[in-house]
Amino acid sequence: MRIPSIFASVLLLPAMLMTGCRPDKVNDLGEPPTASFTMTPVAGKTNTYALSATAPGAWAIAWDKGTGTFTRGQAADTVYFPTKGSKTVRLRAFGTGGSSQTEESVEVLVDDLMNIPTFALLVAHPWKLDPAAGANAVIVGTEANPSQYFGGGGLADCQLDDRYTFSFGTAASLDYNAAGATFNAGNISPNYVCGSDRSYTGQAISYSPTVPAGSAGIGMFTINATVPTRFVGVTDISSNSYRIISISETSLVLRSGTASETVHQFKFVAP
Repeated sequence: MRIPSIFASVLLLPAMLMTGCRPDKVNDLGEPPTASFTMTPVAGKTNTYALSATAPGAWAIAWDKGTGTFTRGQAADTVYFPTKGSKTVRLRAFGTGGSSQTEESVEVLVDDLMNIPTFALLVAHPWKLDPAAGANAVIVGTEANPSQYFGGGGLADCQLDDRYTFSFGTAASLDYNAAGATFNAGNISPNYVCGSDRSYTGQAISYSPTVPAGSAGIGMFTINATVPTRFVGVTDISSNSYRIISISETSLVLRSGTASETVHQFKFVAP
């Protein structure tokens, strides 16, 4: 019996596929490069370390210099830490066989705050609440709307001569001069009047060039004491954590409280 040509083609197709398709040769990409590095203090430079990476077979490396973000770099590099504490640097090496990662930590013993422009402006001179009409030097609200609860107004007489002076010797500190009287906010009786002088000197503060995720600011400081024994601006702040929203040679905007707390925002000017 003669098989129609169309059916013969169908019958031959599997054989053609079996003979015509051969598996490609699998290339062995090898092992990922082994990342390692050293971190060595640089003589004569405060809080500066030389980084020297070795990663045989790597076609690229990236550094995380304590920021949480990797950036492509070179095998020889440097890292600078403005503040003291435990610091961790990470190295990631990329090769044809994949990538590997390693890290090294160092304990930085001193702050180098004067090399941070924001901090240098903060300690340049004393600050006072902005007395100008319409300045609304004190507002209260939420992180999303800092004036939601109180949109501001004029200052009390005893607030006009308040002075806040930040300084840095071997450590960062803050002086508050009330010049005879401090404005009592809602947490001190009698409320919302000028009360006794609550000046203080040499109060230790901690400074950070970064702010928590989800918070506004370009730097922050924390007073290492409780409210209302210590405070900036008014006595009823939510906490003694202050974020620098903006700063220049003549103006400063601070926001106290965390992003989840009631925030007080203060507008200061140079005396």
